[in-house]
Formats: sequence, C-alpha cells, structure tokens
Amino acid sequence: MTSATLTYVCPPPKWARIKLNPALLRELTRREDGRPMRDMLIWLGLMAIFAGITIYMWGSWWAIMPLYAYAVLYSTGSQSREHETGHGTAFKTKAYNQFFFELTSFMVLRESFLRIKSHDTHHQHTILTDKDPEIVTPAPPNIRALILNLFMLERAIKGLAELSVHALNRLTAKDRQSGRSCLPDGALVKARLWVAILAATCAFSLYFSSWLPLMLIGPLPMIFGGTLRHLFALSQHVGLAKNVYDHRMNTRTIYLGPVLGFLYMNMQYHLEHHLYPNVPYYHLPALHAAIKDKCPPAYNGLWPVFAEMLPVLWRQRYEPEYYIERPLPAYS
Repeated sequence: MTSATLTYVCPPPKWARIKLNPALLRELTRREDGRPMRDMLIWLGLMAIFAGITIYMWGSWWAIMPLYAYAVLYSTGSQSREHETGHGTAFKTKAYNQFFFELTSFMVLRESFLRIKSHDTHHQHTILTDKDPEIVTPAPPNIRALILNLFMLERAIKGLAELSVHALNRLTAKDRQSGRSCLPDGALVKARLWVAILAATCAFSLYFSSWLPLMLIGPLPMIFGGTLRHLFALSQHVGLAKNVYDHRMNTRTIYLGPVLGFLYMNMQYHLEHHLYPNVPYYHLPALHAAIKDKCPPAYNGLWPVFAEMLPVLWRQRYEPEYYIERPLPAYS
C-alpha cells in the first residue's frame, strides 16, 4: 500500500508530480527549531574543534589534517546549510533561518539576494537549458571549468568579483541583464561588511606574518575544502536528461552514510527535494520512503554516480545531446 500517486499538473509548469496524501504532506512539511539548531551547533562545534587543533599545531605539517577537516566543514558544510536556509525550510522560526542563511552566504561568498532569485529559477526550470541559471556543467562540457571547480577556484573568483562591485554600490553586467536597476535593501551594507571582514582577515595575516587567519576565514578554506562540495553538486543532475518536465529523469537520489549525509544536510535525497522543495531536510528520508516505488532506483553511494557520469561527459564533448536515460517505474 502506498500514499503516493503520480499526476501531471499544468500550469505552472507542466511538471510530473507524485501526489501525496494530504495528511502525510502536512506532516512532512512541518518545521521545527530543535533538530536543525542541534545540527547547526554540532556543525559549528566541529568547526571550532578542528580550528583549535589547527591553531595549536600550526607550523607543523601535521596541521594539514585538522585544517582539511575544518575546510571541508567550512566549504561543503556551509554550502548545504546555505541552500537549506535559503529555502527557508530548516527552521520554524524565520529569524533563525535568516541568521544562518546570511552566515553561510558569507562563507560560500555568494550574496544572499543573488542566491534566492537564481535558485528559485532553478527549481521552476530545472535543467531547461535556456532558463536554468544553475546548470553545473553544460553540454558540451567545459573540461577546464570542471577541473577548476573541483577546487572552487571559479566560484571564489566570481564571488569576490561580485562582492567588490556591489561594495562600490554598482551593478554587475549580470545584474543589469536580469533587469535589476539598483541593489536591494540592505545589500550594500552587507557587501561592505563582508569586504571589511575579509580585509581585516588579510590585515591580521600581514600583522602576524602568518597564513593562518586566511586559512580560517574567506576564500582559501572554501577552496581547500571545496572538492567534496563540487562532487555533490555534480552528482545532482549532470549527465541526465535536459529539457524534460519530469524530475525523475533529470535529478538523482543517492544513498550516503550518516557522516556525508550530515555534511550534505540530506540533499542526497535530491529528487525528493525537487519534487517537494518545501519539505525540510530532516523529513526527506521519510519522503523518500513514501515515493521511492514511483521513482528510479537510488544510487548506492557517489562512486556508481561518477562511474556512470564520467563516460557520458566524455561522450558529450562531441555528442552534446547524449544523456543517461533513467528507468522509470510503470504506472497502471
């Protein structure tokens, strides 16, 4: 017996939907404060521990190990939390969502007002090539960009460039293309605050003649710990169908262990997230259990994803329309 049935809704837009029992949907979209606050404090606590060990061991090659753990939490962990709080679904209390959204936006060097518009469009037009601004790897793939983004170099450069322009109360070319005529309320103050924090970090490094402050705040920890973050991003949609109105054909769900699941904030249930973006991350496993018989089978870890994806990316260099066709369950 299942509480989920497939239906098509149109408009907006004509996406395939897996319709849930209303009582189940109410339960799955229920938000709370306790669980996400616990998870946020564990994440910040782990960062503080590894930062402390790094500071204690600084000057020794052994410091690389706790520094890398810190950087992964800083880069990959903040990206997942910026995403969830940007949806406004992590906490019941809006102020908690907003606080952590702004904090993690700084850590990933992406101003919050840019994220909201871009990501809303991504959900409305997922992998529609002429409308989705967040396609990680277009076809044919840009191999150079793929390699650079394994270390988040392109993202860091872009984030710093946008931040610098906005701190001068100016618009980027992308801002103007999107129809924006001025910065939204509060954006100028936040941009200048971010620049001040980054400048102070640089000043501390110069004063103490040490790289340590720069390795703890700003683009360097984002770069150093960003490889897993980019692998997560690639695993969501890359290599799957484009320009289709069925998330089951263009979005993956992956089974991960508890450590990676905590770091990724349950976004390994990415198909479920796209089908029901109002479901908080802590209810996504239950949503998966409710609808998995209506979806393609989940991947058992990241390795099967990339074993399937990499040959497809190579083939798309000369056959850009080629994609992985996921098996869809039959419906009566």
